[in-house]
Amino acid sequence: MKQFVATLLLTIFIVSGYPHSYVEAQSSESVSITAQVGEVIDECDSDCESGQSGGTGGIFTGVKFIGRAYPLSTVVILKDGQRITSTVAGPDARFEVLVSGLSPSVYTFSVISEDSFGRRSVLFTFPLTITKGVLATISGIFLPPTIDTDNIEVKKGDKVSIFGQTVPNSNVTINIDSLVTNYFQISSDNAGVYLFDLDTSILEYGDYLAKSKAAYLSEASQFGKLVYFKVGKTTIAKDQTSTAYVDADLNQDGYVNIVDFSILAYWYKKQNSPVYVDLNSDTIVTVVDFSIMAFYWTG
Repeated sequence: MKQFVATLLLTIFIVSGYPHSYVEAQSSESVSITAQVGEVIDECDSDCESGQSGGTGGIFTGVKFIGRAYPLSTVVILKDGQRITSTVAGPDARFEVLVSGLSPSVYTFSVISEDSFGRRSVLFTFPLTITKGVLATISGIFLPPTIDTDNIEVKKGDKVSIFGQTVPNSNVTINIDSLVTNYFQISSDNAGVYLFDLDTSILEYGDYLAKSKAAYLSEASQFGKLVYFKVGKTTIAKDQTSTAYVDADLNQDGYVNIVDFSILAYWYKKQNSPVYVDLNSDTIVTVVDFSIMAFYWTG
């Protein structure tokens, strides 16, 4: 049985932020892709949804995703913006899911999950060419930590709590960005939860962005979503029961509806579109971006 290994540098543009003037794209992430060619028996297990099997034996065509999300979280795989299968991560946040029965073509795959508190991850998105008779294994996926704050504005000198979830017992780096960038290191607990109380006496008055990334053993994530807070003269708590913003919520009102659709439609196939409307990060707004928006649709 032939085997070959190729390591590709896939650029994962992670789009988030509040407000949109603060949207930024993250740097590339190295993902290992192993392709196995030949006669492969399809041993579709509980990770495969009904209809995803490529048959019992013979030439196998498909892709396997291996990585880390959040402990016991549901990990969803999208193909061209459409959900095709899902699995549940283990207590160590590791997941493995197989997608089979694919026709040879170029697809845009996305991986997304939600932590124990309902906060969604960024879309981990990349294109992949599927070849007949090839089982591709994509490993090294590491979804960035989720992140939130307890206040949208905090009185200077008081503390603002920054928290989220990631891989258990990992090293978490929190970046506080404004005119000056500050980095803080903490650890997540056995459930992957991290909490950092930032003393704002070290900060000047103004607007700030926080983001986080995690490292576990030899694996590391990129920075994830941006969360906004302000240092001012009063403290205003954030409503933690409100709907969290998602990437497809283009106007950041807590809903994905006709307003967001209109924004996306305006930029359809136009050059130099804003980064935040390019939901699959392929540099142009196409029907794939509308499919991703449909996945999040609230009406």
